[in-house]
Parts: sequence; structure tokens; C-alpha cells
Amino acid sequence: MTPFDFWAGLWRTGLSFTQTGVTMAETLGAAGHVIDSRSRTMAAASRSPMTGDYAELGRMIPEKIDAFSRGAFASMADLQAVQTHLFANWQTMMQAGFAGRLPSQKEMETMTGRGAQIAEHLSRAGSKALAPVHRTATANARRLKR
Repeated sequence: MTPFDFWAGLWRTGLSFTQTGVTMAETLGAAGHVIDSRSRTMAAASRSPMTGDYAELGRMIPEKIDAFSRGAFASMADLQAVQTHLFANWQTMMQAGFAGRLPSQKEMETMTGRGAQIAEHLSRAGSKALAPVHRTATANARRLKR
């Protein structure tokens, strides 16, 4: 990994974390609206059980299970890559330690490159995990505003 690749990767990672933060803020805003709307729906159903909107209330749990399951599944490959890189770095450090020496410059460069890849994978994992939840929350907010 060249120094340019390293810094470009850090830049991409920073942008990815920033975009994930923006998406999280949008998700939280939409979730607030959905919670407010559904709380009023539950209150109306408790006051008048015969006229309650049970179709809307019946969506609550299945859509959460679906969105969070999709998010977990989407992020698994990146989380597995993080684990692989962490284990490889640990292995490199242990080999140097058992040999009674510090890691070589080449080993340090390799571990630093893996560290940058870990950050990139973590930023992508967060984004991928949030995407289905964001889609569901914002779609519900748009639908319930009508």
C-alpha cells in the first residue's frame, strides 16, 4: 500500500462515516415521526377497539424484524473481513514477539495497511447495516404523513 493509497483510504472512510451519520440523523427524524403517529394509532385503538387501525399496528414488529435482519446480513461480509484483518495483525505481532524481536518495517507497513482496511470495512458495515432500517423508517414516515 502506497502512502497515497493509505491517505485516500482514510479520506474515503471519513466520507463514509459522515454519510452514515447523515443517514442516521434522517433515520432518527423519520423514526420520531413514525413513533408519534403509531402512538396516536395505539391510543385511538385503545379508546375504540372496534375501529382501531390493526393493519398499521400489525406492521410494527414484522417490519422491524425484516429491516434489522437485512441490515445484519448485509454487514456480515465486512465484519468477517474486519475479523480476518485483526487476526492477521495479531498473528504478525505474535510471530515477532515469539521470535524476541520487534516487527520489521515491512510487517509494520502491512499491519498499518490492514488497519486502514479495517476502518474502511467498519464504515461500510455500518452503512450497510443502517440502509434497510433507513429505507423502512423513511418510507413509513412518508406514508404516515399523508
